[in-house]
Amino acid sequence: MYITPTPAVLASALHKVFADSAQAPDSLALWLDIAAEAARELSMPVMAPVIPWVPVFLHYRLYRTEGEFFPLTGSVRITTGPLIGNTFADPDSAARAVVDATPAPVADRMRKMSPLWRFRPTATTATLPAAAPVIP
Repeated sequence: MYITPTPAVLASALHKVFADSAQAPDSLALWLDIAAEAARELSMPVMAPVIPWVPVFLHYRLYRTEGEFFPLTGSVRITTGPLIGNTFADPDSAARAVVDATPAPVADRMRKMSPLWRFRPTATTATLPAAAPVIP
């Protein structure tokens, strides 16, 4: 099955160019490479089974939770911590689950704010198969 790249697929591909580059973040060469990758990604159909999970993490209350982001659906699969093995439909619901699973005082104002997922500095993906997640 072929699909058009979603913004998440495009963002994932562009982050890989950025992370793999030896160029300075403000160099013209880097941004020309990113633009070329964007044009390439937008002109190619994508086969869902070959889209890799992208490593991500978030910090909340001095705890680091690692996960993987699936660009095609926007799902996040938790790979460390008390929620290991759980897959969530989107980054926001995964972040809220991490907040709920992290010990904190009941009256804590921070519990109302979800932390944000970030790409891990390495552009490697997990060793798990790149199968599309089943989200109920």
